[in-house]
Amino acid sequence: MRCPGQDTRYWKEDAIFEVPCPFCGRELEFFKDDTSRRCPSCGRQVPNPRMDFSCAAYCKYAEQCLGNLPPELLAQRKELLRERIGLALKKILAEDFARLERILNLVQQVEALLRVRRTSPGISLLAAYLFPLEEEEREEVLSRANVPETLRREILEFLRELPPEPAPEDFIKEEDHAQNPA
Repeated sequence: MRCPGQDTRYWKEDAIFEVPCPFCGRELEFFKDDTSRRCPSCGRQVPNPRMDFSCAAYCKYAEQCLGNLPPELLAQRKELLRERIGLALKKILAEDFARLERILNLVQQVEALLRVRRTSPGISLLAAYLFPLEEEEREEVLSRANVPETLRREILEFLRELPPEPAPEDFIKEEDHAQNPA
């Protein structure tokens, strides 16, 4: 199976773009799945400024797909989607500090459980960010954070399966724990 994010059938108009080389200024053409390009003018390797590794947090093909990335970009991959969701959440909740605090408290509790169980965050952490929101707020956060459609559907399905008042443990998928026993 090919990664849906890298399958050109699902690409939008902005999947091919040009940016100036940060070293010499010459325009470089990138495809969205290019990790880097060598500048024909100065010969330096230029990382793709729009490369998004957020899928690596949940995709079972991440190691195969991302195995040849530069180390500095691999280090960023886990935080990108989480940061985007956090920023979108702050914009939507704006001055509602009480709700934001409740969400961040839940996220911290789920994150602590994931660390203790040595479990990959998968969609658990993302669901913790979104659970306290209304359906339309969830959609807006996912849209603003530019979450891929396949992940969006998986998160929303996960949220529908949670009990009305979930404990932090409810956000940990049992199959994830079974794959990564403590």
